[in-house]
Amino acid sequence: MARKRVQAKDRSTNTSFSPLSTNNCNMGAASLIVALTLVLSGGGSAQPTRPLKLTFDVPDHLAYVATQIQDFNTGRLTDILKLTGLTDTALPIRIRVAHEETDLARDTPSWIAGFAVARTNLIVLFPNRIGSYPYGSLENLFYHEVSHVLTGRAAGVQPVPRWFNEGLASAAERSGGLDRQTRLAWELLAGEVLTPTQLEGLFGRSRRDTLRGYVVSDALVRHILQRHGPSSTARILQRMRDGESFELAVFSAIGMTVDEIFRNFWSRNVVWKRWIAFLGHPFTIWIFVTLLALLAIWRHRRRRFEQRQRWELEERTEDEAWEEHRRRYQIH
Repeated sequence: MARKRVQAKDRSTNTSFSPLSTNNCNMGAASLIVALTLVLSGGGSAQPTRPLKLTFDVPDHLAYVATQIQDFNTGRLTDILKLTGLTDTALPIRIRVAHEETDLARDTPSWIAGFAVARTNLIVLFPNRIGSYPYGSLENLFYHEVSHVLTGRAAGVQPVPRWFNEGLASAAERSGGLDRQTRLAWELLAGEVLTPTQLEGLFGRSRRDTLRGYVVSDALVRHILQRHGPSSTARILQRMRDGESFELAVFSAIGMTVDEIFRNFWSRNVVWKRWIAFLGHPFTIWIFVTLLALLAIWRHRRRRFEQRQRWELEERTEDEAWEEHRRRYQIH
């Protein structure tokens, strides 16, 4: 989540840590410097980039957050660089871990677990707020906010629409599966078709509106990646870095306008919405229940018929056995 202005007061001390060299390591300190070496694969050969440096500003009792982050899989950071097309990782990303007693935490809505300020390469995390969608884990939150910073760098000075920024960050964190599909299905059923302006307006309003913005933006960016290829978002940001506006960059990179992308996305998903609406309609449910009842009646009658046949067979078997016994008794 992006935020324009950050002010906070928190006491911290300084030290350094590098996973490549653990000399002079003091894990009890409150400020850490972590260098992560990333390797991008282009074609058949590996193209190394500069190390991506993360600097932490962490209060003593939350130092475990930095320890957990340094153990994350750096391959996922490589994936973010591929999505954004960014190769320059010279500038460090500053990560501030804030506890709930700071002014920064009190000035931030309680359901926001983190945000990024791309122009200052700053990420702010509130670890005590992690747990609910879209902040299911520290790892997903970390990659989400790193994506915002790298997206801002990749776009240069051009502003990135919030829906594209959030959708790209959601794709970068690799969240998905049944939970994502369920949320999207519900939003398609319960919500109306949105224009780019309407989707952009969902962010910064109520929690419900913002969550809907996350879900739809995530699906839209995944739609772009699936239809136009995994490098499509990187091509868009490259065009923006070259000075084009977002709308012009989209058309130059993938040959469609933003409005056309939205219409294509909604026309594709309206079919599912109609099926969901049809299956959830009271008349459809009544038909389904009626068919179940008729099936239950038919199965019950069939079982009774089969039971009567078994009884008749048993009676005939008993009669035949008695008749055989009677004949033998008369002979004797």
